[in-house]
Amino acid sequence: MPRHLVDLKAHSPVLVVYLVLALARLGEALSVTEAIYLTRSQIPASQFLLYPYSPVYLFLLHLWNGLGDGVVWLHLLGLLTGLVALVLAPRVLRGLGGVHAERGAMWLLATSPFFVEQMVSVTPSALALLAVLVALLCLLEFLRAGKYGWLAGWVVSLSVALLVHGGLYYLAIAVSVGMLYYRHRYDTRQLTWWLAQLPPLALFAVLCGSQLNRFVLHRVADTNTARAAGSQWASLGSSLPAAWSWAAAALLGLLLLSGLRACSGFRRDPRHGLLILGFGLPVAVWLVWLPHDFYAVAALPCLAVLGAMGIRLYPRWARQVLWVAVALTYAWSHYRAVL
Repeated sequence: MPRHLVDLKAHSPVLVVYLVLALARLGEALSVTEAIYLTRSQIPASQFLLYPYSPVYLFLLHLWNGLGDGVVWLHLLGLLTGLVALVLAPRVLRGLGGVHAERGAMWLLATSPFFVEQMVSVTPSALALLAVLVALLCLLEFLRAGKYGWLAGWVVSLSVALLVHGGLYYLAIAVSVGMLYYRHRYDTRQLTWWLAQLPPLALFAVLCGSQLNRFVLHRVADTNTARAAGSQWASLGSSLPAAWSWAAAALLGLLLLSGLRACSGFRRDPRHGLLILGFGLPVAVWLVWLPHDFYAVAALPCLAVLGAMGIRLYPRWARQVLWVAVALTYAWSHYRAVL
């Protein structure tokens, strides 16, 4: 049986849970941010590639909105995109954290209240996640087998990611840092790798040159307050109010720190280095400078793997306690969201 079919069968329970949670939120009213994206999607189709923010997503939303304009229909686009991303996710999660972390990471990712909320929103988050997962899949297969077809897939998927949003170029930066650090491990692939980075770099310069200049001159010095960054971090763990949200943030922080401890041998294992970079860079941008949620969504697969790896460090009874705590936090957050 093909491996992708085995993955789908093994992870069917978590996919069903994701669908139930997402379907329960399809009827939520549009937020101000969603209304802005919907308004932007009404520009003539010929102008989308000239638009600096999420041209591919706005074009897709333009076509989708042409088939129907109900709230449920609009939210369904993200739900289906997220489902496709989750079907691809197991191979990426396994490639980053190993087979023992794969199943736990899938549950942490697919049932996360933040993840489900983003998947049923009219935002580019779901499409950003899909583009990042495809790019990571191509990268991992190229590093494993060295076949140029996978490298071409990386170039294409990263280019599409840039058309979703130029900020997703963080992935090229993170992986390039990793390729430099582990250059002796991948010595025979260095030349082809760096040559393959030229097309995405040129596209990024064309699409985002002026925005990058403004970011360097203005936004680098304009940082979030510690409280604002803490509130954003808390939203990753749950959508609960006040003190409960901070408790969820502390639980998520414990899982992260445990995962980083599990990656203490990153000097020898390129997968662990990629995990740290793939999580740390987008989350740092999200928390410190640019509070666009697609950065956090793109980092969630790496965070889920780190969490699953971290839980495995504890004795059996402690692992059970942590999983129960995560389940209760997620369940209560979802319950409050659909009330």
